[in-house]
Amino acid sequence: MNKLLTTALTSFYNIKRGGVSIKSETTTEVKFDLSDESPMAIVSYRAGNVSFSNSAQRQMMVIHYENFLNQLAGTSFEKGRKRCDFLLYETSQEKKYIILNEQTSTLKTVSNLSKPIIRKKNGQILFKGGKYEKVELQLSETLNTLLSVPKCKQFIEQYSHKICLMSYLIKEDSPNKEVPSKAQSVFSSRYKKIESRETGENGAILACPAINSQGFEYRRISHEYTFSLA
Repeated sequence: MNKLLTTALTSFYNIKRGGVSIKSETTTEVKFDLSDESPMAIVSYRAGNVSFSNSAQRQMMVIHYENFLNQLAGTSFEKGRKRCDFLLYETSQEKKYIILNEQTSTLKTVSNLSKPIIRKKNGQILFKGGKYEKVELQLSETLNTLLSVPKCKQFIEQYSHKICLMSYLIKEDSPNKEVPSKAQSVFSSRYKKIESRETGENGAILACPAINSQGFEYRRISHEYTFSLA
């Protein structure tokens, strides 16, 4: 996929930009995380924003897809084009998993992920469905970009498990947060149950026509859980 991005994709979209490189990493670790907030995508288990269990120790390739598109800033191709954070796929002949991952976070409770995203400058509603809607668009448009390129589509369609994965992290609003009251604890516990119901141990499978119509599952997972590459 590295070479396909710099050759087939750039040729298909007539991109004239030299010096573009693909930032990628591989791992066979039994457990690992990915983070879009670190210089290295692959970080220690539970230290990132999404966790993976790789009991079969498949060799997994991680491509910094957002970094690739960022290098094309200023081109008509890049301007306004939505993108996910990472492409993750195994390099073995088995070709089981290929995953597009977009990471996000919110404060306190999972319910905040559905709050509308508003442009501060003029109050314009950008995403009525909040981060849920934004992430779905980032993932579906990434799929459109890749699958429109015949050689990229051929590569992707070799995989038996094709997944778009929204991963999210619930953050506390302050590192010096006071000990929660009983009422706050009950409130937090209730949302933890909602979160569990929505994501589950390996990510909830959700309906998303823009993604499903392209042959991919759409899953959503909290960092509280680990996605299994079983």
